[in-house]
Amino acid sequence: MTLPQIPGTRVRSRRNDAAWGVRVDRLQDLRALCVVSVDVAQLTAVDVTVNRWHAPAQGWVGDARVPHVTELSVEPKADGVRVRLATSTPVDAAVLLAGCVRVLMPVARDVGPMLTFAPGLPASAGILAGSLHDTLVTGETRDAHVRRADVLVLPDDDPVGADPHGPERATTVRIGDGTWSRNDLIFSVCVDPSVQRPLGRRSTGASTIATATVTGGVVTLESAEGKLILGRSVTASSTRALRSVGAVISRDIPAVVARQLNACGVLVTDDPESLPAGEDSLGWQVRSVHERRHALRQYGPTPTFDAWPTVSIVVVTHRSDFLDHLFTQLNGLSYPRLEVVLGLHGDGVDADRAAALAADLPFPVTFVAVDSTATLGEALEKCSIRAEGSLITKMDDDDYYGPEHIWDLVLARQYSGAEVVGKTLDWIHLVSSDVTVFRPTYPAEKYADFVAGGTMLISRADLAEVGGWRPVPKSVDRALLDRILGEGGLVYRTHGLGYIYVRRSSGHTAAVKDEHFLKKVAQTHDGLLRHKVFGTAG
Repeated sequence: MTLPQIPGTRVRSRRNDAAWGVRVDRLQDLRALCVVSVDVAQLTAVDVTVNRWHAPAQGWVGDARVPHVTELSVEPKADGVRVRLATSTPVDAAVLLAGCVRVLMPVARDVGPMLTFAPGLPASAGILAGSLHDTLVTGETRDAHVRRADVLVLPDDDPVGADPHGPERATTVRIGDGTWSRNDLIFSVCVDPSVQRPLGRRSTGASTIATATVTGGVVTLESAEGKLILGRSVTASSTRALRSVGAVISRDIPAVVARQLNACGVLVTDDPESLPAGEDSLGWQVRSVHERRHALRQYGPTPTFDAWPTVSIVVVTHRSDFLDHLFTQLNGLSYPRLEVVLGLHGDGVDADRAAALAADLPFPVTFVAVDSTATLGEALEKCSIRAEGSLITKMDDDDYYGPEHIWDLVLARQYSGAEVVGKTLDWIHLVSSDVTVFRPTYPAEKYADFVAGGTMLISRADLAEVGGWRPVPKSVDRALLDRILGEGGLVYRTHGLGYIYVRRSSGHTAAVKDEHFLKKVAQTHDGLLRHKVFGTAG
């Protein structure tokens, strides 16, 4: 057996080749080691030390999602961590290492195609390590009578993809250094959503503008706050250091680094005059969010697999006078794989009017009749049972949602790995005062215990695992968050752009008074704030 050796890792064989002792510098190195270890050895245990690591939330430990586990221990060590994982039966070394990755890194439950990994993959395929559950092992005949995989992941030069007698699959994806392919389509994959992401970036606009210099391919940023050497790519530690950087000025920065900076929320330009004014916090955030959306959608791994998940929007309404507003919001959404499950709560909702409005939507609508005696939680649960999407998101009938709202939630789930994601409550329209306030009191882009209830997104599987929505008349959002957190899950709060919470002085399930939302306000706009990013322009 030849042990895999890549930069930043050390592997030692133990127990007559039945176990490995592994030491890596960073979690990224462990992910790379994982994919290059496919079909190298069958193991019953791994002992992994990561020199530099910190949990996304205090005390958090992930789920290995490996069969027949007999031992799992996680022990902090100085600035790092040590993980021991053992199974009762031998499994591919890559599967055990992937289990350690999932213990140390939040990985959202897979809702896309099942991937089967072939031997010989390059280290750059480590982006996919969190999704590694099945490997192609030499001589294996398991499941020969069924389709083995949805997607077979191969190295670019592996001939098995052309073998008609190879494992049956729906699709083949080939991975080379920087270029991935599916059928005849070529993709540039240079953004790792779990590394190059806007984690920690706040809603209040730009703070630092840096200048980039490139020497021998190494990128260095200089600003009033000091010097940051990025190297040839943006690492996890660099991402943390970039949180205060609003823009980078450069004429020769490599395209890969520019795209990774964009994914972190950093603007890259060669023209300083093209940047928003320093005091224009909304302008800065609009540009930043636009760039991160584009980079994550275009240059991450998901487009190669054509695997953006299906999303079911669940809405419960008891008010006919909000149907027009609701369907206007739904009709403006740009996400391509949507359905709506609309709960008509009580006999007072005009079902014929709702059906007429639904006919104009570009995606299907399922209507669910809910008895007026049902609580809001019971109504949401009844609707969610009818949902067919892999992900479920809750919307309210009177709030405002921008065109990219669903995209924001799907991307945040991908780069955070959290069970529940939602937006921060930055923008609030107070109807009684007829003002829109910008109130960034809840920090954006962080693991948290609160998100705006009208923006929550969760997978159908995770919702079912915690017992669904609680049958309560109010605080139903809080009840779900408490269940997720109480079972060791994570909640992530992304930016608030593209969502305006509408606060009415009466008829609201929340108990907080309007005056509460006029405290700690950063900006006030007369009337409803009109901007295309919120879907309110014109």
